[in-house]
Amino acid sequence: MTFFQRFTFSIFAVALAAQNPLATAADPFSGTFQNEQMKLELSRKGQDYSGVIFLGGQSLPVRAKAAAGKLAGTFESQGQTYNFQATRAGTQISLTTDGTTHLLERAVAAAAPAAQPPAVVGEWQGQTGVVRVNADGTATMGDKTHRWTVEGNVITFAGNGESIKVPFEMAGDTWTWKFPEGQLALTRMKASDTTIAGSWQGPSGNVQINLDGTATISGVIYRYTQAGNQLTLSGPDGTFVAALQRAGDSMTWVVNGKTLTFQRAATTWAIGGGGGLLPELVGKWCQATNLNNSAGTYGRSACFTLVADGSFKYASDSSASGQLAGGAYGTASDNNDAGTWTATANTITSTSKKTGVRTFRLEKRNHAKTGDPMLVLDGAQFTTAYLKAPWR
Repeated sequence: MTFFQRFTFSIFAVALAAQNPLATAADPFSGTFQNEQMKLELSRKGQDYSGVIFLGGQSLPVRAKAAAGKLAGTFESQGQTYNFQATRAGTQISLTTDGTTHLLERAVAAAAPAAQPPAVVGEWQGQTGVVRVNADGTATMGDKTHRWTVEGNVITFAGNGESIKVPFEMAGDTWTWKFPEGQLALTRMKASDTTIAGSWQGPSGNVQINLDGTATISGVIYRYTQAGNQLTLSGPDGTFVAALQRAGDSMTWVVNGKTLTFQRAATTWAIGGGGGLLPELVGKWCQATNLNNSAGTYGRSACFTLVADGSFKYASDSSASGQLAGGAYGTASDNNDAGTWTATANTITSTSKKTGVRTFRLEKRNHAKTGDPMLVLDGAQFTTAYLKAPWR
């Protein structure tokens, strides 16, 4: 053999050894194949295949070898070994054992959806203020920052050593939080929004502006309308018109040439601390007293409902009956009130037409006998009217 022959032979041998990887046929039996009743998972190592058949809650170990385009092997079930043969046609495997044939379709992995920012990210206007949900996993409510996560239709806010889960519904630009008593609707804010609802700190104290067209200024309730940059307030002391400007968390009114400056109050919202709306307090809370003795019977019940939109309702009634020297007697009375509320970790403040602004000392306790959570206002105990977990 000449040098040239030896040289060309060695080149030819190297070419045979180094095969084109793109020319290698795909393995027909490796992968996942399934139908409605069973699933077959196979992987190849050398000339051997191993895997599992999943059938009726069982996992059946599989071992097999391929020859002449066919797969032959065994699987185990309850200590017994059974033979099978399989052939591949298109996207299907035909698996036969003891005269029974199963057609299995190759499973195709679904493409991962492109990552989208959660729909909750953005600025949201509520009845009593603004919630900012940021893409970095933080949410700002007033001056409080919380971590948030979403799972399905539940958002969880974590902060101040507490975690609050809030079920919700999303419809377009309306985000509705659901609480045991009532709902809170938030509207997605746009760059051009000039809505002023919320709590503001002004030169003479707090101003609460609500989406229902009412505003509370220094404990006095007004009706207001807004037309562009003109704000009209009507109350017991007359009607006032102000030229309004709002930029982010700052707002100015110009009334009779005098400029009033407001900053959005840091206590508008709160989760687990600070002043504002505490979601864990939302619900109906009641107390009841019943006496029955020789003088007669007496009964009294009082309930207040804290709604997630910052409003409250109060209702009480009492009755008494019995016998006196002059004959039988009976009395009955009822009392109702409504307004808005905010809270801190140890106070609740209500604003109503009947009583104005009142602040109550707040304690959280669990009922000594039932373990039900209670709110204690200035020493008066009110027990939840709905199923709630005990305070921790």
